[in-house]
Amino acid sequence: MWREAHMSKIDFGSHNPTSNVGQHCKWALGLLVLGLFALQSTASHSQEAIGSATSVKPQAEANTRTLSGGTTVYSKELIHTGDAGVADLRFHDNSNLSVGPKSSVRLDKFVYDPNKSAGSVAVEATRGSFRFVTGSQSKGSYQVKTPYGTLGIRG
Repeated sequence: MWREAHMSKIDFGSHNPTSNVGQHCKWALGLLVLGLFALQSTASHSQEAIGSATSVKPQAEANTRTLSGGTTVYSKELIHTGDAGVADLRFHDNSNLSVGPKSSVRLDKFVYDPNKSAGSVAVEATRGSFRFVTGSQSKGSYQVKTPYGTLGIRG
């Protein structure tokens, strides 16, 4: 009895109650889709851009993306070259990394603020050959990890 009395006090005006539910569902669905698009766009760029490939011959990959000259590279990416592949990368602090054939190098950590003196760079060479030239950060900011140990630049 109470439920009937309570329901009779709800004023839907001239609107049909079922159409209000439909309207609310449409709005909720629209907001959900909009939220998913926003999450997808932020997820694809959740890693910080740390530099770009300056040259790639004939082919190299960053995770599953094929690299080419001008392609942005991101923190935490694994750079992999094939049998004849060579990739030259330049980072925001003007350091350079050349990855030789049959090589794998992870861009482990890159912290750089041109307005501050503190920063750090860590790359992990897991296979193959590479050449690393430091940039504008202090020399103690760089680490190169290998399967045999970690190299630090001190001078």
